[in-house]
Amino acid sequence: MMLSYAKTAKGVAEVETRADRLKPALRRLLILVDGKKPLDALKSMIGIEAIDEPLSQLVEGGYIEAIGAANDAVAGLDETGAPASDLASLPAERDPKALDKARNYMINTLKHFHGPYTKLDLMRLVQASESHEQLRTHYADWLRCMHESSMAERRLDELNRELFNVL
Repeated sequence: MMLSYAKTAKGVAEVETRADRLKPALRRLLILVDGKKPLDALKSMIGIEAIDEPLSQLVEGGYIEAIGAANDAVAGLDETGAPASDLASLPAERDPKALDKARNYMINTLKHFHGPYTKLDLMRLVQASESHEQLRTHYADWLRCMHESSMAERRLDELNRELFNVL
C-alpha cells in the first residue's frame, strides 16, 4: 500500500482563492496533491527530497490529509514502476516497424504532455532503444511521466492501450 495525500475542503478553497497566501513552494505542492499520486511521485515532481516538512505543514494547516493507497493505476505497479502483469503479456518479438512506432509513440506523448524540452533524457533513451525488450525497460519511466501530467493521467488507459499495440 502506497501512501498518498488528498486535499481537504480547506485545501481546495486555498487553491481557488489564495486566501492564506501560502509560500510558493507550499502552494505548488498543494496544487500537485490530488489523492492519486503516491508520495514518491510527488517527490520527483517537485524535485526535492526533503518533502516531509512541507507535507507536515500542509497537514497541520488542514490543507491536505494522508490517505491509504494511491490510485489503482499506480498501486498496481511492481517494484520497477511497471504494471505488474501488463508487460509480461506482450509478445516477445514484434515487427521492426512496430519498434519504430512504439519509439515514436512514447516520444510524441512525452512531447505532447510535457513539452519538447522537458523529458529529453528519457526521449534520448527511448530513441536509442534497439529492440522491444530494451524499449520496454523505459516503460516504467514513461508511465511515471504520464502520471505527472493531469491531462495524460485522464487518458492513461487509452495511451497504454495504444502503446501496448506496438510495444
